[in-house]
Amino acid sequence: MKLTLDWNCVIEVEENRPQAENVTELIKFHRLGHFEVALLAASASENTKSKRFPGNANVFKERISALGWQDLPLVPMPGIFGLSYWGFSYIVGDGEKFERDRDAIWRVIAPLVPRKPADHLPDGKLMTDDAIQSEELSKWRNTWCDVISAYSHIQQGRDVFVTNNTKDFQKNASELAKLGMKHISTPAEALAIVERIRTD
Repeated sequence: MKLTLDWNCVIEVEENRPQAENVTELIKFHRLGHFEVALLAASASENTKSKRFPGNANVFKERISALGWQDLPLVPMPGIFGLSYWGFSYIVGDGEKFERDRDAIWRVIAPLVPRKPADHLPDGKLMTDDAIQSEELSKWRNTWCDVISAYSHIQQGRDVFVTNNTKDFQKNASELAKLGMKHISTPAEALAIVERIRTD
């Protein structure tokens, strides 16, 4: 079984939130060889606390290393100019299919959020590399990261998407299942699944 941890699982442990112990238990099972637990390459593109794009993957690498998780595998993401990093992404073979699949996920997770980043900029401001990485597009990038995380998980045929983002994921689980997202669980729910399978 393959589990995918989204970015809020990292934050959960960094800030010692209530689900932190469940996340660390999942990683323990991974290291014992019982299941695979992976991080998302898309997480490296998540906003910093200043609401800006990180600019490089070093921020992600440093935070993961600080937790001692540098041995965890990465779920690769599609390469998107200005928003992904070399070595963390792959070239999409069929761009039209990628856009259809991405848009289908976007409609489920964030139907009220316009998909084009330019729609989130003030009138008259041009879409540039700097603009797409600016604080003004931080909310759009949050949604984009959720969508690309889901897309990456689905494309790699993984089994359980682990997240505390119940608003966007668990609430829409039935619709996301139709798109290939088999199971969506909180860390506690994922741990219960793992322990049940181990004892069966």
